[in-house]
Amino acid sequence: MPTDGLKIGVALGSGGAKGLAHIGILKVLEENGIKPDLVTGASIGAVVGAAYCLGMPIKEITDKCAEFFAGNSIFVPNNFHYFHESLIKIEDINKVFFEFVGDKTFDDCKISFMALGLDLEEGKEVRITKGRLLEAIEAAAAIPGIFPPVFIDGKYLVDGGLLNPTPVDYLREKRMDLVIGVHTENLTSRQYISAMVWDKFYNKPTELKKTKHGMLEQAKINLNLMVHILMRTIEVARKINEKITFLSGHPDIIIEPYTVDIGMLQFERIEEAIKDGEEAARRQMPKLLELIKEKKKDLGR
Repeated sequence: MPTDGLKIGVALGSGGAKGLAHIGILKVLEENGIKPDLVTGASIGAVVGAAYCLGMPIKEITDKCAEFFAGNSIFVPNNFHYFHESLIKIEDINKVFFEFVGDKTFDDCKISFMALGLDLEEGKEVRITKGRLLEAIEAAAAIPGIFPPVFIDGKYLVDGGLLNPTPVDYLREKRMDLVIGVHTENLTSRQYISAMVWDKFYNKPTELKKTKHGMLEQAKINLNLMVHILMRTIEVARKINEKITFLSGHPDIIIEPYTVDIGMLQFERIEEAIKDGEEAARRQMPKLLELIKEKKKDLGR
């Protein structure tokens, strides 16, 4: 194995459906004999990372994502409840995430793992490294307004990717010899919002809006717009914090899948996202393998 003697850290970033590219990246790393010693994850990166660190095969992670995310089994109106703290019911989230980690805890991980949450009261990131993995990934992936916050150890937690989209800094603190940062590229909700604003305010004839059919159509537009307003807000915050936390963490190598045209909730595009991840990892593989050689030489290993 080319990484023998090196401590490898991999940070899997946020990005919703874009983050399904992480599966393809982990697959290519495995194919080249690169096995991490520590994985950190924010948002979807925490979900994929937790399953991987438990030892779940890449094929099984792919199948579960295809079944529970790409099939949109939780993103359906029947799962929406409008008078609580989020659109999606915690019961439905539990069912989905349980399929990835079951009742396992951090102690069951074959690879060390950290999930990143954001404490809403303190406004600070929380590094979750103990307890039940189910609660940890629910907190790390709790997109505000869509998934409910999770109460862990007296802290009310949501998606840590808001503050730290790709948590490479933790890997540095843990003195990994080689730090790989994986984050997904660019903004897409801006285009969705532009299209929906046009549809809502300009494109619908006034007389149509007065009909029952028109009101239902308008309600659908408003619901989609609400979701993408949240997504756009997250993307803007993520982009700003990317410069502060991700780049300041100085990853040795950055793997950046070209997922620019995949929306954060387009989980049905899982095959495209995974392919983007594979292609990105293969593009960087010559550089990564050379970097591994240099690190081993520098460290005398």
